[in-house]
Amino acid sequence: MALIHVAAMVFALCFFLAAECSLGAFLLSRLKISIESFTEYVLIAVAAGMVTSEIALSFIDWTRHIRMGCVFLLALLAVPLAGHVRTVSTLGLNYFRKTTPLSKLETLLCGSIGLVILIEFVASLAPLTGSDALNYHFTSQKLILENGFHPDFSLLHSFLCGQNHLLILLGLALGNERLAMALIFLGGPLSALCVFCLARRWVSREIALLFALLFLVTPIAFWQVSTSGSPDIWMAVFTGAAVLVVATQSLYHSWRHAVLAGLLAGGIAGAKYTGCAIAAMLALAFLMESRSIKRTALLFTSALFAGIWPYLRNLIWTGDPVFPFLTSRLYPQHTNLFALASLRADTGAAMGHSWGSMLPFVVFAEQQGREAPLFWQFYGPITLALMPLTLVAVRNTRNWRVLLLAWLGAGLAIYATSGLVRFLLPVFPVALACTAAGMAQAHNKNWLGTYRLAWTSAALLALLGIGGLLIYTMPAISAASGLVSRQAYLESRAPDYKIAETVNRALEDVPRTGKVLVFFRHLYYLNVEFVYGNPAGSWIMDPHLLRTPADFQEFFQRDGISYVVRSPEYPEEWRKPLQELEKEGGLVPFSVASVDNFVGDRIAGRREEMRVEIFRVTRQDQHATPASRP
Repeated sequence: MALIHVAAMVFALCFFLAAECSLGAFLLSRLKISIESFTEYVLIAVAAGMVTSEIALSFIDWTRHIRMGCVFLLALLAVPLAGHVRTVSTLGLNYFRKTTPLSKLETLLCGSIGLVILIEFVASLAPLTGSDALNYHFTSQKLILENGFHPDFSLLHSFLCGQNHLLILLGLALGNERLAMALIFLGGPLSALCVFCLARRWVSREIALLFALLFLVTPIAFWQVSTSGSPDIWMAVFTGAAVLVVATQSLYHSWRHAVLAGLLAGGIAGAKYTGCAIAAMLALAFLMESRSIKRTALLFTSALFAGIWPYLRNLIWTGDPVFPFLTSRLYPQHTNLFALASLRADTGAAMGHSWGSMLPFVVFAEQQGREAPLFWQFYGPITLALMPLTLVAVRNTRNWRVLLLAWLGAGLAIYATSGLVRFLLPVFPVALACTAAGMAQAHNKNWLGTYRLAWTSAALLALLGIGGLLIYTMPAISAASGLVSRQAYLESRAPDYKIAETVNRALEDVPRTGKVLVFFRHLYYLNVEFVYGNPAGSWIMDPHLLRTPADFQEFFQRDGISYVVRSPEYPEEWRKPLQELEKEGGLVPFSVASVDNFVGDRIAGRREEMRVEIFRVTRQDQHATPASRP
């Protein structure tokens, strides 16, 4: 049965990839844009098709028939697929006929890339366990499907969801989280193709293949592609495709290229707030190279149409397009300062900056906010180690100017707004392509010793990455292949899963008209209507407004809360008033159980027994009789 599921996902992904490529091919043909390199053509076509599909999903989001809309979109994608699959196939056959045979080393690299992609694909089909995904990436889209498209102020991070999250919505609407995870996974191989296409403009095929492999086995990349449940990896696809378009030699002969570049830049900006910095650098690069204000304005207009939808959503819902970051200035009387400060800390916006930490940040060498730099945990040291060779390779050419501005310019802009180096993932393929050019420069200058050392370092890092990938994904592969049951995998790997299941069982047969107030973070597997009560992630739970038992009684009545779950303990800000409510009879014991759960960071693997206590909310002017505990 597990093999059947894997085969079904392979078929679904092949259809989806072919459909998006055909849609992009249709757009390129309408714009009369020709791209000589077949690999670049496929990458740009898929990226353009995906951005167009996400725009369509943005409109479907507002309807009351999301599932039907997603099915209709899939049917529409079959139209360009039928019309352009032959064109793309013919181009592909011609490309492979003209391609020189692979050397033994290139064959080994291609085989390694294929094996890594297979491992990451199977791992991505395991049940969802990613922490942020369980909190809001998947939870917010699940709630949209269940309750309709409207704001959920108790889940603050849901307002950070961009257009790439619509892939999760599409997957959930057409199947389950497996399909959504498979759609996220697809961004991984395409990002590796970005590395290959960008590097091939400077380096040999074997070096480009090596660095494509290096991207796939970098910890932050294989985590994003396989089990994280975050769609940010697609930003790397859009960035790589946009850079290829902007850096193309024939770009500036037609307004059509400005439209295409703007479409891709809008896809980047619409995916995440920090994507606006990358899109801005691409627009600046376009302006510098084309020296045309009119075409740059056309690029901006195209980008605005492609990426404005998450910001328009937030503007309609809250009056703040980048909610909640401008709310304190626009609507100070309606600002939850505690939640805003927590979100700023979580996204790195509140971190301090210094000249000394700027360079390590943009070369992926330092994780801000830690006691010491983590050179090996996320991106690896290859970009930093080969930086001297990269500097030697830099030339005053269009390719170099565009790529360096996309990498360093965007990196500095992201550094100014956030201290989290993981937000640099979209420009990582660009940086690796520049690093590959540095290694090739050592060969061109006949620095054979340096070249061999660089090759050996990159190859060893790739081997270490493959080993780390195998260790990291082994539990997920066991679950996806059926060797471990879904229930056993979730109980051992998903944080707060046992708490959520305990709440589900306790309340599944209880007639209720209200919601459940919960304080644990990972909400995806919770099947009851809930309000998230952690003050760090809920806009409506303001410690400055909820201070007394009476405040909570009013809050329960206003928001229709019938049950409160104490597991883990109440947040420190509200421990006293909620415990007073228990003593006064405002919260009546309903159910209690004990489960083991992760304590602290999940990576540490430490678990402890934890009480799951459920209380029924009563009005204080009513006589409350505690229910017997099942």
